[in-house]
Amino acid sequence: MNFHIGEHWVTNIFGLNVHMDTLITMWAVMLFILLMSLIAVLNLKLVPGRFQAVFENIVSIFTGMTKSLGKSTGSNATLLMSLFLFIILGNMAGQLPWKLIHLPKGEFASPTNDINVTAALAITVLIYYIAMGIREKGLGYFKHYFKPMLFMTPFNILEDFTRPLTLAVRLFANILAGEILIMVLGGLVFMLLSPEAVTQFSVNILKGLLPASWVYNIGLFIGSLLPLPIMFFELFVAFIQALVFTLLTAAYIETATAKNH
Repeated sequence: MNFHIGEHWVTNIFGLNVHMDTLITMWAVMLFILLMSLIAVLNLKLVPGRFQAVFENIVSIFTGMTKSLGKSTGSNATLLMSLFLFIILGNMAGQLPWKLIHLPKGEFASPTNDINVTAALAITVLIYYIAMGIREKGLGYFKHYFKPMLFMTPFNILEDFTRPLTLAVRLFANILAGEILIMVLGGLVFMLLSPEAVTQFSVNILKGLLPASWVYNIGLFIGSLLPLPIMFFELFVAFIQALVFTLLTAAYIETATAKNH
Protein backbone atom coordinates (compact mmCIF):
# COMPACT_ATOMS: atom_id res chain seq x y z
CA MET A 1 0.00 0.00 0.00
CA ASN A 2 1.32 3.46 -0.92
CA PHE A 3 0.93 6.41 1.43
CA HIS A 4 1.05 9.95 0.07
CA ILE A 5 1.99 12.09 3.03
CA GLY A 6 1.38 15.83 2.79
CA GLU A 7 -0.23 15.60 -0.64
CA HIS A 8 -2.79 18.35 -1.30
CA TRP A 9 -5.41 19.12 -3.89
CA VAL A 10 -3.86 22.30 -5.31
CA THR A 11 -5.87 24.78 -7.38
CA ASN A 12 -4.64 28.03 -8.89
CA ILE A 13 -6.82 30.98 -7.81
CA PHE A 14 -5.86 34.49 -8.97
CA GLY A 15 -2.30 33.30 -9.56
CA LEU A 16 -1.98 31.68 -6.13
CA ASN A 17 -1.64 27.95 -5.46
CA VAL A 18 -4.37 27.12 -2.93
CA HIS A 19 -4.74 23.87 -0.97
CA MET A 20 -8.43 23.32 -1.66
CA ASP A 21 -8.73 20.27 0.62
CA THR A 22 -7.77 22.13 3.81
CA LEU A 23 -9.39 25.36 2.61
CA ILE A 24 -12.78 23.63 2.35
CA THR A 25 -12.48 21.92 5.74
CA MET A 26 -11.32 25.21 7.29
CA TRP A 27 -14.41 27.02 6.00
CA ALA A 28 -16.61 24.10 7.08
CA VAL A 29 -15.28 24.42 10.64
CA MET A 30 -15.75 28.20 10.67
CA LEU A 31 -19.31 27.93 9.31
CA PHE A 32 -20.11 25.29 11.95
CA ILE A 33 -18.88 27.61 14.74
CA LEU A 34 -20.87 30.53 13.31
CA LEU A 35 -24.00 28.41 12.98
CA MET A 36 -23.77 27.10 16.56
CA SER A 37 -23.12 30.64 17.86
CA LEU A 38 -26.16 32.01 16.02
CA ILE A 39 -28.36 29.22 17.35
CA ALA A 40 -27.11 29.95 20.89
CA VAL A 41 -28.03 33.67 20.74
CA LEU A 42 -31.21 33.58 18.66
CA ASN A 43 -33.53 32.86 21.57
CA LEU A 44 -31.81 34.07 24.72
CA LYS A 45 -33.62 33.38 27.98
CA LEU A 46 -33.16 34.63 31.53
CA VAL A 47 -33.05 31.00 32.66
CA PRO A 48 -30.81 29.45 30.00
CA GLY A 49 -31.37 26.06 28.49
CA ARG A 50 -28.54 23.55 28.17
CA PHE A 51 -27.30 24.84 24.81
CA GLN A 52 -27.32 28.48 25.91
CA ALA A 53 -25.70 27.54 29.22
CA VAL A 54 -22.82 25.79 27.45
CA PHE A 55 -22.02 28.90 25.39
CA GLU A 56 -22.41 31.20 28.41
CA ASN A 57 -19.92 29.08 30.33
CA ILE A 58 -17.47 29.20 27.42
CA VAL A 59 -17.76 33.00 27.24
CA SER A 60 -17.35 33.26 31.03
CA ILE A 61 -14.19 31.15 30.99
CA PHE A 62 -12.47 33.28 28.36
CA THR A 63 -13.68 36.55 29.87
CA GLY A 64 -12.17 35.45 33.16
CA MET A 65 -8.88 34.63 31.43
CA THR A 66 -8.56 38.16 30.02
CA LYS A 67 -9.23 40.31 33.12
CA SER A 68 -5.51 41.01 33.52
CA LEU A 69 -4.77 41.55 29.82
CA GLY A 70 -4.99 45.33 29.57
CA LYS A 71 -7.86 47.54 28.45
CA SER A 72 -9.29 45.39 25.64
CA THR A 73 -10.85 42.63 27.74
CA GLY A 74 -13.74 42.08 25.32
CA SER A 75 -11.66 41.82 22.16
CA ASN A 76 -9.05 39.66 23.93
CA ALA A 77 -11.74 37.23 25.07
CA THR A 78 -13.22 37.13 21.55
CA LEU A 79 -9.84 36.35 20.00
CA LEU A 80 -8.92 33.64 22.51
CA MET A 81 -12.34 32.02 22.34
CA SER A 82 -12.32 32.07 18.52
CA LEU A 83 -8.84 30.57 18.39
CA PHE A 84 -9.67 27.82 20.87
CA LEU A 85 -12.94 26.79 19.21
CA PHE A 86 -11.48 26.87 15.71
CA ILE A 87 -8.36 24.91 16.63
CA ILE A 88 -10.07 22.22 18.70
CA LEU A 89 -12.82 21.65 16.11
CA GLY A 90 -10.28 21.85 13.28
CA ASN A 91 -8.11 19.26 15.03
CA MET A 92 -11.08 16.96 15.57
CA ALA A 93 -12.17 17.32 11.94
CA GLY A 94 -9.21 15.13 11.01
CA GLN A 95 -10.92 12.15 12.69
CA LEU A 96 -13.87 12.21 10.29
CA PRO A 97 -13.97 9.56 7.49
CA TRP A 98 -12.79 11.92 4.74
CA LYS A 99 -11.47 9.00 2.65
CA LEU A 100 -15.04 8.31 1.58
CA ILE A 101 -14.89 11.51 -0.49
CA HIS A 102 -12.58 11.11 -3.48
CA LEU A 103 -10.66 14.18 -4.62
CA PRO A 104 -8.58 14.77 -7.77
CA LYS A 105 -5.51 14.63 -5.52
CA GLY A 106 -4.95 14.21 -1.79
CA GLU A 107 -7.92 14.05 0.57
CA PHE A 108 -9.87 16.23 2.97
CA ALA A 109 -8.12 16.51 6.33
CA SER A 110 -7.87 18.64 9.42
CA PRO A 111 -7.16 22.26 8.43
CA THR A 112 -4.53 22.42 11.16
CA ASN A 113 -2.42 19.76 9.45
CA ASP A 114 -1.59 22.41 6.83
CA ILE A 115 1.32 24.67 7.81
CA ASN A 116 -0.30 27.51 5.86
CA VAL A 117 -3.31 27.50 8.21
CA THR A 118 -1.29 27.31 11.43
CA ALA A 119 1.10 29.99 10.14
CA ALA A 120 -1.86 32.28 9.37
CA LEU A 121 -3.18 31.77 12.92
CA ALA A 122 0.25 32.50 14.39
CA ILE A 123 0.72 35.67 12.28
CA THR A 124 -2.72 36.85 13.42
CA VAL A 125 -1.60 36.38 17.03
CA LEU A 126 1.66 38.27 16.35
CA ILE A 127 -0.12 41.26 14.77
CA TYR A 128 -2.76 41.27 17.50
CA TYR A 129 -0.51 41.28 20.54
CA ILE A 130 1.79 43.94 19.05
CA ALA A 131 -1.29 46.07 18.30
CA MET A 132 -2.55 45.57 21.87
CA GLY A 133 0.87 46.55 23.22
CA ILE A 134 0.84 49.75 21.16
CA ARG A 135 -2.75 50.48 22.24
CA GLU A 136 -1.82 50.04 25.89
CA LYS A 137 1.51 51.92 25.88
CA GLY A 138 1.63 53.88 22.63
CA LEU A 139 4.98 53.93 20.85
CA GLY A 140 6.57 53.26 24.22
CA TYR A 141 5.79 49.60 23.54
CA PHE A 142 8.90 49.39 21.36
CA LYS A 143 11.18 50.45 24.22
CA HIS A 144 11.46 46.84 25.35
CA TYR A 145 13.40 46.05 22.18
CA PHE A 146 16.34 48.05 23.58
CA LYS A 147 16.35 46.44 27.04
CA PRO A 148 18.38 45.57 29.01
CA MET A 149 21.17 46.74 26.68
CA LEU A 150 21.14 48.23 23.19
CA PHE A 151 23.05 45.32 21.66
CA MET A 152 20.12 43.04 22.63
CA THR A 153 17.80 44.76 20.15
CA PRO A 154 18.18 42.20 17.30
CA PHE A 155 17.55 39.33 19.72
CA ASN A 156 14.48 41.00 21.23
CA ILE A 157 13.03 41.61 17.76
CA LEU A 158 13.83 38.01 16.79
CA GLU A 159 12.04 36.80 19.91
CA ASP A 160 8.82 38.51 18.84
CA PHE A 161 8.92 36.81 15.46
CA THR A 162 9.94 33.34 16.67
CA ARG A 163 6.98 33.14 19.04
CA PRO A 164 4.40 32.71 16.26
CA LEU A 165 6.77 30.36 14.43
CA THR A 166 6.84 28.00 17.42
CA LEU A 167 3.04 28.22 17.73
CA ALA A 168 2.57 27.33 14.06
CA VAL A 169 5.09 24.48 13.93
CA ARG A 170 3.98 22.90 17.23
CA LEU A 171 0.32 22.76 16.21
CA PHE A 172 1.03 21.63 12.64
CA ALA A 173 3.53 18.92 13.60
CA ASN A 174 1.38 17.37 16.34
CA ILE A 175 -1.77 17.15 14.23
CA LEU A 176 0.04 15.90 11.12
CA ALA A 177 1.91 13.26 13.12
CA GLY A 178 -1.33 11.98 14.63
CA GLU A 179 -3.04 11.69 11.25
CA ILE A 180 -0.01 9.89 9.79
CA LEU A 181 -0.08 7.43 12.71
CA ILE A 182 -3.76 6.68 12.16
CA MET A 183 -3.14 6.29 8.42
CA VAL A 184 -0.31 3.81 9.02
CA LEU A 185 -2.38 1.79 11.48
CA GLY A 186 -5.27 1.73 9.03
CA GLY A 187 -2.93 0.51 6.32
CA LEU A 188 -1.59 -2.25 8.57
CA VAL A 189 -5.13 -3.37 9.35
CA PHE A 190 -5.94 -3.47 5.64
CA MET A 191 -2.87 -5.58 4.88
CA LEU A 192 -3.23 -7.92 7.85
CA LEU A 193 -6.94 -8.46 7.20
CA SER A 194 -6.68 -9.13 3.50
CA PRO A 195 -8.96 -11.93 2.24
CA GLU A 196 -5.96 -14.25 1.86
CA ALA A 197 -4.77 -13.68 5.42
CA VAL A 198 -8.22 -14.14 6.93
CA THR A 199 -8.87 -17.25 4.86
CA GLN A 200 -5.59 -18.78 6.03
CA PHE A 201 -6.47 -17.88 9.62
CA SER A 202 -9.87 -19.53 9.32
CA VAL A 203 -8.33 -22.69 7.88
CA ASN A 204 -5.66 -22.96 10.56
CA ILE A 205 -7.62 -21.87 13.65
CA LEU A 206 -11.36 -22.00 13.06
CA LYS A 207 -11.64 -24.75 10.50
CA GLY A 208 -15.14 -26.16 10.61
CA LEU A 209 -16.33 -23.92 13.44
CA LEU A 210 -17.65 -20.97 11.40
CA PRO A 211 -18.22 -20.24 7.71
CA ALA A 212 -15.24 -18.54 6.08
CA SER A 213 -17.33 -15.45 5.23
CA TRP A 214 -18.31 -15.05 8.89
CA VAL A 215 -14.69 -15.31 9.99
CA TYR A 216 -13.66 -12.66 7.48
CA ASN A 217 -16.43 -10.23 8.52
CA ILE A 218 -15.71 -10.71 12.23
CA GLY A 219 -11.99 -10.25 11.65
CA LEU A 220 -12.59 -7.15 9.53
CA PHE A 221 -14.77 -5.63 12.26
CA ILE A 222 -12.24 -6.35 15.01
CA GLY A 223 -9.42 -5.05 12.84
CA SER A 224 -11.28 -1.82 12.13
CA LEU A 225 -11.28 -1.14 15.89
CA LEU A 226 -7.48 -1.30 16.16
CA PRO A 227 -6.88 2.40 15.33
CA LEU A 228 -9.53 3.51 17.87
CA PRO A 229 -7.12 3.89 20.85
CA ILE A 230 -4.93 6.17 18.73
CA MET A 231 -7.99 8.10 17.53
CA PHE A 232 -9.14 8.67 21.13
CA PHE A 233 -5.61 9.76 22.03
CA GLU A 234 -5.71 12.18 19.08
CA LEU A 235 -8.90 13.72 20.49
CA PHE A 236 -6.99 14.32 23.72
CA VAL A 237 -4.08 15.82 21.75
CA ALA A 238 -6.56 18.00 19.83
CA PHE A 239 -7.79 19.50 23.10
CA ILE A 240 -4.29 19.93 24.56
CA GLN A 241 -2.94 21.63 21.43
CA ALA A 242 -5.88 24.03 21.28
CA LEU A 243 -5.43 24.81 24.98
CA VAL A 244 -1.65 25.32 24.66
CA PHE A 245 -2.06 27.61 21.62
CA THR A 246 -4.70 29.68 23.44
CA LEU A 247 -2.80 29.93 26.74
CA LEU A 248 0.43 30.94 25.00
CA THR A 249 -1.48 33.59 23.05
CA ALA A 250 -2.89 34.93 26.33
CA ALA A 251 0.63 34.94 27.81
CA TYR A 252 2.00 36.89 24.83
CA ILE A 253 -0.81 39.47 25.10
CA GLU A 254 -0.18 39.80 28.84
CA THR A 255 3.55 40.29 28.24
CA ALA A 256 2.90 42.92 25.55
CA THR A 257 0.47 44.89 27.71
CA ALA A 258 2.30 44.59 31.06
CA LYS A 259 3.33 47.93 32.55
CA ASN A 260 6.84 46.76 33.41
CA HIS A 261 7.52 45.28 29.97
